[in-house]
Amino acid sequence: MHVFRFLPRLILTLSLAACASLPPRNLAPPADIRSNILRLADQEWQAFGRQTVYRAPDRHEIIDPVGVWEDDRKGSALVAKYWRGIGEDWTGVDGDKPWSAAFISWVMAQAGVPPEEMPASATHASYLRAAIGADDSHWRPHPPADYAPQPGDLICATRAGQKVARYDDVPLGATLHCDIVVHVGAGFLESIGGNVRNSVSKSERKLGADGRLGTNADRPWFLVLENRYP
Repeated sequence: MHVFRFLPRLILTLSLAACASLPPRNLAPPADIRSNILRLADQEWQAFGRQTVYRAPDRHEIIDPVGVWEDDRKGSALVAKYWRGIGEDWTGVDGDKPWSAAFISWVMAQAGVPPEEMPASATHASYLRAAIGADDSHWRPHPPADYAPQPGDLICATRAGQKVARYDDVPLGATLHCDIVVHVGAGFLESIGGNVRNSVSKSERKLGADGRLGTNADRPWFLVLENRYP
């Protein structure tokens, strides 16, 4: 009767079935997923040489240590692993192919997040739309000024001049970047993302007194995607 309400999930299911090159996804118990995400993000950051990006008091960006880069032999092989996770055969040498969404997709798949919540995707917009729109989703969107991010959440920003009017209505094809929050301290957080300064990097950024990103100026953050797994 209400067939149209099932169409988005049907289309997603058919799309995933059509991608025969996608590796099988092993689901994990919900109680394990948050810790899996944090473990895998740290594992890949370690593999890339622990590259860390932060800002000095004068707002000058510092990278210390400098890690493995995407077009190094080791880095290229790691990036190829993320691309295989979304059914592509590119590597880190393909410098015109942004791979930050492939990195997030790989982490989520390996962590055991169901594909209807976090489908494998080369774009952040596609998996965000699925996570926000999925029935009984374990992910809840918030504007950065209204919610204090926690480890396991995603923080997402626009790039390349992209405009997004609403935090909970991500345009299909929007040009974005997301990091995984891995630590929250007094007045700062640390997050890990792919294709950040040519590597999987950990970035440190300030938080307001309320623990929120708010108008943090290092990127145009528009969304914190709360991870509601236990």
